[in-house]
Amino acid sequence: MVQHWQVIAPARKETTGVLGNLRDALLTGSAAGLVPLLAVPLNAHREQIDGLLPGENAEDNQDDDFECTKRTHHNELSQNHSSKAARIEHHNATEISLTSPNSLFNFPSEIHHRIFSFLDGVEDVLRFSLTNRYFWAVGLSHIEEHIINSLAPWAGEKIICVGDKSDPHDFPPDLLSVTEAEEVKQLNKVYDLKSFSIRNTYKKIGGPALSQRLQRWFLDYEASHYMGPANRAEIMMGLKPEILEFYPRNQRWILRNLTTREYVRGEVIALKEEFIHGPQIEVFGFAEVLISRISWSTEPEMIGGGDHITRGKWAGHRFDITPLVWLQEKHGKETWRDVSNEILREIDLILGGQLGDDWRDQMARSYRNHANQALVEYS
Repeated sequence: MVQHWQVIAPARKETTGVLGNLRDALLTGSAAGLVPLLAVPLNAHREQIDGLLPGENAEDNQDDDFECTKRTHHNELSQNHSSKAARIEHHNATEISLTSPNSLFNFPSEIHHRIFSFLDGVEDVLRFSLTNRYFWAVGLSHIEEHIINSLAPWAGEKIICVGDKSDPHDFPPDLLSVTEAEEVKQLNKVYDLKSFSIRNTYKKIGGPALSQRLQRWFLDYEASHYMGPANRAEIMMGLKPEILEFYPRNQRWILRNLTTREYVRGEVIALKEEFIHGPQIEVFGFAEVLISRISWSTEPEMIGGGDHITRGKWAGHRFDITPLVWLQEKHGKETWRDVSNEILREIDLILGGQLGDDWRDQMARSYRNHANQALVEYS
């Protein structure tokens, strides 16, 4: 009997929702949403804490309290915000006499940054930022930090792809506690996503990005606090950073297994070089590689020649997607093993047995035909 599958992060009690059967997940792109959950953003502000790369921890990834080391510098503003930086410098260099000497506004910008850093919610940061143009200049870097840190929420988290025939008590050792196993058991009974949050403690990850939610909040706020088109446009631009800039396409990206210290290169597994767009790879990429290795079920399922696909070697491991250069600069790759060709041989066995030896050309042709047809219909 066909099983329906979903990827879960047990420690976060989150799921992708049902992806379909394993064949769908490997051939139709239904698992592509895994990539933004794991792709660590690259930006000019990134700070590597204690010599660690994003996605690593000091205990060689064995600590259950693992946290990704994603940080930003408050005082390094991007070139796009040079005018805002000038406002801060002017504030620090000028003695303001229009307010009381004890006014919050008269404190140096370093103190203002400290105040912003103590605000827990990004909505509070935005409210404070909207009090005047100077505080907008200071607060924007903190808003950006919240937005950046909201990306790649599953980087470094244990994940596993479970079928509705999976027995949580048969999962890889040390993955689930007794309570978590019972929660997953209930999770596998859920097919109606409308009642998803009601019937179990897991939540379906997805929905609007943080930047989109902040834009909506601001537009609701601005409806009763009118500030003019120029100011509105400036704020909307600040709340909508160019996310693609964090994932440059001129970098070679890799999928890292942080548990086994192995990695997969995108250019090896991609069907065509032209299908690679930074960490996102069209048709067949990192998401499909993960599905082929993290699926786990008590009930076997055969796809092509992949008779072990439902006892995945990487089930319950920790992952992230990062530029290859980080690995080269930090470790010289000597402590990591490139398993790209090993993965490729496994995929050839699975999909070659399903579609034939020319499966790569088949999938590439099918994708191009659909893309060309869509272009004709659009025009």
